[in-house]
Amino acid sequence: MILQALAEHYQRLVEEENSGVAPPGYSPAKVSHVVLLDESGNLVDIRNIAVTKGKKQLPKVLLVPQQVSRTSGVVANILCDSVAYVLGIERNKQGAVQGAVTKQAEFKTKNSAFLAEIENVGAQAVSHFLDAWSPEAALAHPLVMEKLEELLAGSNVVFKLDGIPGYIHESSAVREAWASREAGEESEIQGQCLVSGDVLPLARIHPLIKGIAGAQTSGAAVVSFNIDSFTSYGKSQSYNAPVSQKAAFAYGTALNYLLASTTNKVRIANMVMVFWGDRKGSRQEEATLAWSLNPVADDGDEEGDETSREIDRSAARQAEIILKNVKAGLPVHELDFDGDTRCYLLGLAPNAARLSVRFWQVSTFGEMIGEIAQHYRDLEIAGMERSGGWIAPWRLLKALAVQEDTGNIPPLLEGQLVKSIVSGQPYPRTLYNLALNRCRTGGEHGGVTMIRAAVIKACLLRQYRSQHEFEKEAMISVSLEEDKPTNTARELGRLFALLEKVQRDAQGQLNANIRDKFFASASATPRAVFPLLLRLSQYHIKKSKYGKSIDNKIQKISSRLNEFPAYLNLEEQGQFILGYYHQREFGNYANNEKNQAEGNGEQNE
Repeated sequence: MILQALAEHYQRLVEEENSGVAPPGYSPAKVSHVVLLDESGNLVDIRNIAVTKGKKQLPKVLLVPQQVSRTSGVVANILCDSVAYVLGIERNKQGAVQGAVTKQAEFKTKNSAFLAEIENVGAQAVSHFLDAWSPEAALAHPLVMEKLEELLAGSNVVFKLDGIPGYIHESSAVREAWASREAGEESEIQGQCLVSGDVLPLARIHPLIKGIAGAQTSGAAVVSFNIDSFTSYGKSQSYNAPVSQKAAFAYGTALNYLLASTTNKVRIANMVMVFWGDRKGSRQEEATLAWSLNPVADDGDEEGDETSREIDRSAARQAEIILKNVKAGLPVHELDFDGDTRCYLLGLAPNAARLSVRFWQVSTFGEMIGEIAQHYRDLEIAGMERSGGWIAPWRLLKALAVQEDTGNIPPLLEGQLVKSIVSGQPYPRTLYNLALNRCRTGGEHGGVTMIRAAVIKACLLRQYRSQHEFEKEAMISVSLEEDKPTNTARELGRLFALLEKVQRDAQGQLNANIRDKFFASASATPRAVFPLLLRLSQYHIKKSKYGKSIDNKIQKISSRLNEFPAYLNLEEQGQFILGYYHQREFGNYANNEKNQAEGNGEQNE
């Protein structure tokens, strides 16, 4: 299903104007320099064609004859390759410039054989150039020496005939010769393709997929076999999963295109998600989904994937409006958004030399945006407006990781979280347990924060909703509602927040307050902790400026408690943390309101 959907998307991309997707037999390559030749094959100039973007020099992306997957050994490409292969110069491990004799010889042999029968001025010019060129000639040529540093720092190199528009590999004669060669190199093994169902030449090796952080830089395969135990019925390598060369090229090209896109991927920790619609012209829908999965990206964090920042500003504004409308229960049909378009969402993560499929979701854009909006409604909590009103999934996971290091996120959690978000299923239990542990932990990266409290709130809401416990669900609120029915665990959390506040008012900032010493035990075994804390609070109330007011609140909450429970289960501990967070936020809000009122009074005077 995954490969079939990608192959179908490739056909749509080919039919779409200016998509830049590679036709069969070609692949996109980053090109930084052009070798300019005359008709006799003499080197006329070496031109830098990199594009300046801000302070960076970015290579041009050109469609060139299909490049080989170079994991090890010396293998050359046709009419487009690195400086080491084309000109025969490279740096050794010590950083010194030297001749790349073996690589340049391989490039010369392979390209000379391909160009020999092509009756084209440009092709013959390259052939003459290769006959006369050598690494020794490169190290002595003034043009090469003049641009040595930028050549070695650049990407691939292509050829151009002086005075003739276009590159030599783009000429009709070269394209026809390349098509004939590709047809002649088809696999002799044929079989029924699992993707199309047709009997076609089968792919022995599937294309490598690039752009997944943590995978091999040369690319990793979605389908591959390299151990004898994987073989069956005498079939080796990818013949075990019969996919035609045509279908393999199509799905590989489409997937690499999506990973190179700025609107069709989002990175969450160690996982990359790609998504696409099943019709041409679904850019707005794709941009809306990209922004929804990564709203308000943080420029200062590498985990804040650049996707949202590179979405067109007008498209990003439109996406935010759509998500806000859906979140508020308003229709979006008047906007340029087709919610009935089918959407495919694929999560990939590195796994040695292969890619691991973390999840696969098929839905419509409307349903998926609706589920994402519900996710943000479940997360909504007091204080979130200080963070822009949205918590992107990568920020959520980072807040729950040990020392807030994304490298400490448990394996598979990213895929499980996104699966829950886009399908509306309960969140993984691991997420809830991580939030509890991080709230109970002290230190620099521990404690109850807005994001951790929001995660606990969302997890409890999903749990109650899935179990049809609607009374419990109704008790979960965005902020403190003192008159709303509550439970013992929530009231204990509020009580602890008040005891912490009165201590802070009486003694100021301490190296270790009751929160650092007793929060974990108070949230798990209240009976063993709260009597002691209430006795200590009497000393703090006497010293506190607002002690009497806080004492009244403590008495009010205490009157609702028949007794202190011996222990609280995990669900009740989450309720405790929510009560603590809501009371603390309510106190901060009340203080801000009071300070603002006092400020206004001074101005009036």
